[in-house]
Amino acid sequence: MRDFFYPQSVAVVGVSPRPGNLGQGIVGNMTRFGFRGILYEVGASGGVFSGRRIYRSVSDIPDKVDLAVILTPARTVADVLQECGEKGIRRVVVETGGFREHGEEGLAHEARVVEVLRRHGMRMIGPNGLGVINAEIGLAAPFMPIEERWRPGDVSIIAQSGGVGLSLISLLAEENLGLNKFVSAGNMLDVGVEELLAYLVEDPGTKLVVLYLEGIRDGRRLMEVARRSTKPILAIKGNVGTLGKSIAASHSASLSNDDRVVDAAFRQAGIVRVRNATNLAAYIHGLRMPPMRGPNLAVLSRSGGHAVLAADSCERHGFHLSPFPPEFLRELEKHFRASVIKLTNPLDLGDLFDLEVYRKIIDQTLEQPDVHGVLFLLTYIPGIEGPAAREVLKFAGEAGRRHDKPVVLYVATSQEVLLRLKQSLEHPVWTHIELAVRSLRVSQGYLDEAPRWRRTPAPPDLTVDTAGAARLVAAAQAEGRDPYLHEAVQALACYGIPVVAGRHVHTPDEAAAAAAALGYPVAIKIVSRRISHKSDFGGVQLNLRSEQGLRQAWADMMERIAKAFPDAEVEGVLVQPMVTGGREMIVGGRRDAAFGPVVLVGMGGVFVEILREAALRVAPVDREETVRMIDELPGAAILRGARGSKPGDVDALADVILRVARFLADVPAVREVDVNPVRVFPQGEGCAALDARVILG
Repeated sequence: MRDFFYPQSVAVVGVSPRPGNLGQGIVGNMTRFGFRGILYEVGASGGVFSGRRIYRSVSDIPDKVDLAVILTPARTVADVLQECGEKGIRRVVVETGGFREHGEEGLAHEARVVEVLRRHGMRMIGPNGLGVINAEIGLAAPFMPIEERWRPGDVSIIAQSGGVGLSLISLLAEENLGLNKFVSAGNMLDVGVEELLAYLVEDPGTKLVVLYLEGIRDGRRLMEVARRSTKPILAIKGNVGTLGKSIAASHSASLSNDDRVVDAAFRQAGIVRVRNATNLAAYIHGLRMPPMRGPNLAVLSRSGGHAVLAADSCERHGFHLSPFPPEFLRELEKHFRASVIKLTNPLDLGDLFDLEVYRKIIDQTLEQPDVHGVLFLLTYIPGIEGPAAREVLKFAGEAGRRHDKPVVLYVATSQEVLLRLKQSLEHPVWTHIELAVRSLRVSQGYLDEAPRWRRTPAPPDLTVDTAGAARLVAAAQAEGRDPYLHEAVQALACYGIPVVAGRHVHTPDEAAAAAAALGYPVAIKIVSRRISHKSDFGGVQLNLRSEQGLRQAWADMMERIAKAFPDAEVEGVLVQPMVTGGREMIVGGRRDAAFGPVVLVGMGGVFVEILREAALRVAPVDREETVRMIDELPGAAILRGARGSKPGDVDALADVILRVARFLADVPAVREVDVNPVRVFPQGEGCAALDARVILG
């Protein structure tokens, strides 16, 4: 990947002297940003542009070319690549559109492009993108003219949308953050986000990576790369809607839509998800400051009202405003003109008018061992206090770096002055208190979570009967169906999941015999390939205590099913002993197209999709992570024994999650699995799976 960003010579293919030619934009950007290598222009019409000869073909260039940037019609790209391959050019960036986004004709163009790339061992970024930028050497290959507003820095961007990517570059410029590298990935016909990210996490010039993603091609590879990174990775994920994508066949699929999987995967891999560009600046600044090594924050404010607002924001974000030590407050009192303001945290500096004194207070506050960060809020009138205020703000940022503690600045003054401050200070200036505090939250959260993110989970060694489960699944596959209820239960039993034993029967007499053998009370459940949510249509009858009640329930159930599903084939009934007590949970999983096996745990029962209380992870997971999943649930406190109730057997529930994850990993034919409900009994008494559904793909 390095050869895309550090070429010594670049050929821009698609340049002509005609007004409005887009290739001229690439040449203009490369010239304006001072590309340090040799630039060649190529176009079929020949001629001259910007004082350079336009070669009619890359083969006419007399010298070696490291990188070709191509912007010619889609139908010509494969031929241009063939010329590049014969010339010995092994890195190409194709900015042309008109490929898969233009239907069958575009797909045919893509097929030709891939064939040429493979024949010559070439690598390509694109097509349908805006190319690459490396601020270190003046490489600026987008065809859209770029204003020379950003400065070289250490933030790199990978964007699947060129337009969004350029808006992120503008954001960096507005926030006085420097750009290092930029790549518009386009259609990713060859080089994908995962390879580019793998390069940037090792790139010496990049200290922080921003991703804009619309689709994820290889989620597991993305997670693997991110886990290796010692650099912060921030991601904005677009295209999050699920309407019209699919109809969920199971609870697990419904509860783990694509965006929830992305959320879980990013958290597990240490990718910080950002919901919009407004928050992105807070996140970038927060991760570039000295780290917030604890929860204790000091708020220093010239305005009492702003101090109150700041205190509210700090509480929302989980910070502590610990009282200052008495000796510290006694020292501060010496600076005040009168004892009209009670000194506490937040510290109201409204009685102080000498801005020079603010420096001492900031420094003394940072010296406190129990203060982990400072929020400094300053309101002032530019014409009177402008120079002095600027010096105080500059000092505050420098003091934070000197003490290795974050200092965030909120400033209320004129808009014109704020813009100048943002562009001239090395430290961020916030105009919204909430964003300032959020940047500190990001700093502390990243420091706390990073060690866990970088730990690759080691699932426990479980005793399972993979062959037995595979045989059950294969038998269903051979008949072109999903496993029946009793088969799903047996398959999960092969994986050590504590399912309630039952008997598959076909007549009321067989059901009565099974109930007598199992012992009353019993439950009966319909077995049919077409009936998914059995309880919604009378397909589950519970707490049957006698043969007479069993036979009546059988008749009622068959009558209801016949009305609801007149054409459905009923393959029998599962008779199970009645199990009561415990708390109903669901454990399940599905095979995600980008991330592979995903497991979830939630509050179970018939209302699971209404309550939508579920936690999920991309497998594999270890025991520590499964316990963390359970503790994320809103009802976790009840499981843990809130209000004097007996704690549930969380370890047994965690074991079920691990075994479902292993089942999904071992049996690739399984697309979705529900174990619902799982009754979790008091601690030490285990749990029992009462029902199961396995869907094949």
